[in-house]
Amino acid sequence: MEMSFKPLEAIIPIDGRYRGRVGEASRYFSEYALIRERLRVEIEFLIKLVEICRGELSFKLPQDWKDRLLKIIEEFKLEDAERIKELEKILGHDVKALVNYLRERLHQIELEPLSSYIHLGLTSDDVNNLAYSLLLSRFRDEVLIPNLIGVIEAISEEARKHLETIMLGRTHGVPAIPTTFGRFLSNYAYRLARIAHELASFKFPGKLGGAVGDHSALKFTYPKVDWIEFSKSFVESLGLEYIPASTQILPHDRISEFLSKISILDAITSNLCRDLWLLSSLGLLVFGRKVGEAHSSTMPHKSNPLHLENAEGALDLASSIASFMARRLISSRLHRDLSDSIIKRFYGLPLTLTIIGFKSLMEAFKRMNVLRDKMRLEVENHPESLTEAYQVYLRAHGVEDAYELVQEALGRGWSEILKKIKDRGLPDEIVKRLEEIKPTEYVGEAVRIGSMLLDEVEKILRRIGE
Repeated sequence: MEMSFKPLEAIIPIDGRYRGRVGEASRYFSEYALIRERLRVEIEFLIKLVEICRGELSFKLPQDWKDRLLKIIEEFKLEDAERIKELEKILGHDVKALVNYLRERLHQIELEPLSSYIHLGLTSDDVNNLAYSLLLSRFRDEVLIPNLIGVIEAISEEARKHLETIMLGRTHGVPAIPTTFGRFLSNYAYRLARIAHELASFKFPGKLGGAVGDHSALKFTYPKVDWIEFSKSFVESLGLEYIPASTQILPHDRISEFLSKISILDAITSNLCRDLWLLSSLGLLVFGRKVGEAHSSTMPHKSNPLHLENAEGALDLASSIASFMARRLISSRLHRDLSDSIIKRFYGLPLTLTIIGFKSLMEAFKRMNVLRDKMRLEVENHPESLTEAYQVYLRAHGVEDAYELVQEALGRGWSEILKKIKDRGLPDEIVKRLEEIKPTEYVGEAVRIGSMLLDEVEKILRRIGE
């Protein structure tokens, strides 16, 4: 009996609660997507194999044989994948089920003589590693990078707007010295842009090698063919990086590099969420709510930074899962074991959680209101943030114990500092310089650095788009 899927019955929230936000990920991470990509690899390989071995074929092929094969990919539907699943129930092997399905299709399109060449000399991972890399590559190009660029542009827009918005910097959670809100955000825009470029230029790996990576079956069958060169050419024709060092499986080192970058990306973005949340808790940012929304089941007045919190949770979870995968996939017993197979089926989990996090953060930015006056007032209310300026300036003018002088005087009250400095008999111009400086002016190169970083972000994003 057929069962229709209902989101409310989903086992995990990605396919239930959050399906509306990330349903597009199904094109890359569903089992249907994987089966379809395996089919593509099998057919592309079959075409290349027949081309190179055609002189040894004992039968003639119709002129349009390639078109007929490629049409199998074009016409592949969910019903075809279901047929493969039926075969898998009998065979207990997913790739072998695909091979048998292809034999059925070749019979239907009158290319039955090619049936014995399907999957010839290959092992399952020859097909799987290429299929996964192709799916990950497309997801990166079509979903991940566009969403990440959207986040970076949102951060950059706010940073530009607030390059001169004074805020109190905090180290260890307590007041330090003044900076600007735009400068603070520009750091995040730059960090994310750099890793976006690394991800966008990442080359996904691929291999062909047979049972233990040595092309033994194909070399025995067709000894005149350079199977190493054939494999390299085939993998690169798919837009992937050929990896010659393999066992039965493609070592997951390169995929682990990609997942590690994802983990770092998520950790950086989650850190931004926490920082914005902290500024909200200090009353310096407000995240509004839409008319009719309820942010508490009991307190009608509440307007919570819930989108930040949602993003933070999703990104932390994504980062942890991606980090685990990156570490675990590196390990494989001897020439292969199957423990990696189930892990790879969950590639979509951290990557889809990443997109959920990005979309929640984007919603938070749409609702964010920066309270400039409160930021400025906070700086003005912390004149002690100038103690660094005082002690460095005094030491540069020969007051060796300036640090201790300022620290001791501050213990008696802010007004004591200038009095103590005057008591040292320093030149009037030195005292005057210290008297005139205001906390809101003590931002060093913040505006210039922020602007430079944002200019660099724009350059990086342009390079990604080229």
